[in-house]
Amino acid sequence: MSPLAREAETNEADVLIIGGGPAGSMAGIALARRGVRARLLDRHRFPRDKPCGGGIRWSVLRRFPDLAPYLAETVPLHEIRRVIMESPSRATVCAESEDPLYLTLRRVDFDAALLQRARTVGVDVIEGARVTDVHVSPGDVLVRCIDGREFRARILIGADGVNSVVARATGLGDGVGDDRLAIDTMEETPRDELWMKDPESLYVAYGYQGYAGYGYVFPKKHHVDAGVGFLVSFYKRKIDASPARCHARFLEDARARGVVMGRSNPDNVKAYRLPLGGPLSRTYADRVLLCGDAGGFVNAYTGEGIYFAMVTGVHAGETAAIALHRGDTSARTLSEYERRWRAEIGEELGDSVRIQRRLFANPALADRVIRAAAVDRKLCRLFARIALGEESLRRRKLTLVWRFALASLRVRLRQRTARAERS
Repeated sequence: MSPLAREAETNEADVLIIGGGPAGSMAGIALARRGVRARLLDRHRFPRDKPCGGGIRWSVLRRFPDLAPYLAETVPLHEIRRVIMESPSRATVCAESEDPLYLTLRRVDFDAALLQRARTVGVDVIEGARVTDVHVSPGDVLVRCIDGREFRARILIGADGVNSVVARATGLGDGVGDDRLAIDTMEETPRDELWMKDPESLYVAYGYQGYAGYGYVFPKKHHVDAGVGFLVSFYKRKIDASPARCHARFLEDARARGVVMGRSNPDNVKAYRLPLGGPLSRTYADRVLLCGDAGGFVNAYTGEGIYFAMVTGVHAGETAAIALHRGDTSARTLSEYERRWRAEIGEELGDSVRIQRRLFANPALADRVIRAAAVDRKLCRLFARIALGEESLRRRKLTLVWRFALASLRVRLRQRTARAERS
């Protein structure tokens, strides 16, 4: 590296962002649009692969209308209009819509596109910078990389994932416990090797094999993504098999029943960890903000994290810009960030944890829910809309309760009638 380049890298920025995924890129975009000097560090070089199911709610295009045309041009997006949900007893129900419910994508394309957008609007992006140490002082924030480089800024935004260095170094997080963490697998395989009969249907098996977890198959534009996920605490206690073996069994079973066709490719299987315990108790401190997986922003019921990463990234960037304008980077001013994200997504994330804890811990309840939804189309659609963040669980709870009760009664009557006819 030339002396000139090294000098440029050590110059201070107004805001330093650690992590170049959707959260970090959106934070950078929000800052650059407000004239703030933002520098983004990521340990990888893009395009890079990211273990993830690669699904995001369709309403992301409505939430970020300025990005919609750009994403449509740069990322192969695939629209999903049907979601097939399966219970532990293999009862199924299909929620469908004329309008798209979901988008699937490859993270290698999506993340690279967002990071390039951040570059285009003026974010200073430095790849291959692995952060190992963070020090917050009254005057600034100092970040050190494994290769000896140092970077300073007035505010630090941690968007560095579930194993966030920023969260640990600043005392906002000390690692995610096993009861708040899932171990997931993913296999992203081209469609000429693995495919679904209906490429517009997304398949999710809740309580797969009676386990505290799920299996999924997501069709994409040119690939199929499939995998299984379990709460780590349950996996360690109950499952005597590697994640790769659990994955292989799920796809063998899915192929035998016609959910997928073709062959699984073991070379494409990856395992990763996903925070499912809801946001950290505090996501800000003096000069520091956390967004995306680093702050625990993942829907604990669906496992979706991309949308929440983008939303919290924008709120973190906007809050940092306001704090710099005021000349106050204290926790008191940065607490505005928490107020912002709670107002938009706090209720949904809190409800997702409650749903997950009830359904994952009780496969029999998951079975009753799926069977009830199968006999009541409005109940089925309502479940899907709540899962996708289009409806509020708290505001529709009464409707859910009475529709579920009536549908469950219909299921029992049908079962009783069937038994009588057989006897």
